[in-house]
Amino acid sequence: MRPLLAALALILAAGPALAEPTARVVGGNIPVYSGPGRGYPIIGRIPDGTTVPLEYCTRRDSEWCFIPDTGWVLGSYLVGWSGKIQVTPPDFMGPGW
Repeated sequence: MRPLLAALALILAAGPALAEPTARVVGGNIPVYSGPGRGYPIIGRIPDGTTVPLEYCTRRDSEWCFIPDTGWVLGSYLVGWSGKIQVTPPDFMGPGW
């Protein structure tokens, strides 16, 4: 009985996990860039309808969003504004900033 109680206590202590902001890709097979701008190399593509996690987005010119372990995509290709409310951290010093 004690192992069951210990397991239950661990589950309750962990609490609810925070949901990672996500968005869904719309508009086809969208390009993924190595940085927040069209001047950066395309390093991959994401298929239409894919749900992706978002780390943060910028608000300069076109909106760019960073997908962890993937790269940068144009925010206009993403549906799911909950993740877009986070803006680029102040310590980001990409080209042109």
